[in-house]
Amino acid sequence: MLGRGFLLGVAVGCVLGVYIAPHLGLSTVGTGNFSESNLPRLDIRRAVPEKATWPTDDQAKVQLFELSKWDISKHGNGSKVIINRCIRIAGTEIACELAAQLRWITGGTRIEAVFESKDGDWKMIAANNR
Repeated sequence: MLGRGFLLGVAVGCVLGVYIAPHLGLSTVGTGNFSESNLPRLDIRRAVPEKATWPTDDQAKVQLFELSKWDISKHGNGSKVIINRCIRIAGTEIACELAAQLRWITGGTRIEAVFESKDGDWKMIAANNR
């Protein structure tokens, strides 16, 4: 049959299981769920601004030419910049995805740009070709 050692092992295992089981649901130091963490909470409704608050396509075009130090009087007439979408990244800054058709480049180009609101106007402070 079953030896005394085996039965004693099962009994000790059951007692430990009953004692340890209630403590398994508790978080330990350094872990826990995200709702209890100190991570900043992102409010999606606030992060995606309404299109009416974005820079206009013309503002984006002018700012792109200024930031890149391109001559808008020379190349601006055949070029077009369209803002596809934006997301708020700070209190006065938004990141936008732009579609650009530049006169001297065949085909379209995607650009990621960061705009900062200054005195009711938008200024492009960074841009990156995708």
